[in-house]
Amino acid sequence: MPAGTADSKTFKEEYEKNGYLLVHALLTPEEVEKIHARFEQIWNEGVPGKFERKKERVVTDLKENYPRIVHPHRFDELSKRYLLDPRITDIVALLLEDEPLAAQTMYYWKPPGTKGQALHQDNLYLRADEREVQEGCMAAWIAIDPCDEENGCLQVVPGSHKLDLKCPESANPEESYFGDFVKPPEGFRVEPMIMNPGDCLFFGGHTIHGSGPNRSKERFRRSFICHYIGSRSKESAIFYNPLLRMNGEEIWNEASTMGSPCGTAFEGPH
Repeated sequence: MPAGTADSKTFKEEYEKNGYLLVHALLTPEEVEKIHARFEQIWNEGVPGKFERKKERVVTDLKENYPRIVHPHRFDELSKRYLLDPRITDIVALLLEDEPLAAQTMYYWKPPGTKGQALHQDNLYLRADEREVQEGCMAAWIAIDPCDEENGCLQVVPGSHKLDLKCPESANPEESYFGDFVKPPEGFRVEPMIMNPGDCLFFGGHTIHGSGPNRSKERFRRSFICHYIGSRSKESAIFYNPLLRMNGEEIWNEASTMGSPCGTAFEGPH
């Protein structure tokens, strides 16, 4: 669905039906290249105290050599700019039916031969108050490289946004670096999201999603990801504090009291 060719009603209907909304070419090729170049600079030069890859020895584990970066918006202005970009946040506000609060950014390199991330639901980790905000949180997943099944594209389970949060099972360690796995219920299917650079996939905190390993020989599957919660939610996992209003103002939510379907508190980054 190209940006600018559908009105708010169409976007909302598409999301309500599937639990995700794919907007093609939300960012321009020039903007994608800027993001790519900036993170290559971060990878090559490092950011003291924020991102320092291991250079003192040969690293054979590509995930170790190309670790994901969590919260780059806290030290990188370009990341913060896109986290607060109205082209993204206006759609998030529409789908959440609330003013967004920016909670997280991440950048993945996902080089050839690395594992994927098993199917999961985001609000098990962000823990925004679902009594106040539909599905608790919203992701905006932006492709930096072409993404397909060979290089481990994102996968979603259509309609799963209407499900409750599920207690995860153990993931297959041969295919996922992430230990949790949410099995889609009977009758639900997993659908690959084939995306081009600049495409953005929006999905909510209950939508089951993940990715397979990068089985390509030489292609990366880079992505820049933003997470948001609604401002009506006054609680969330404390890992994501401080949150940002759309004007850049920092605010702090209370530690979430939302229960887990597993009877355990889930902390830390997603």
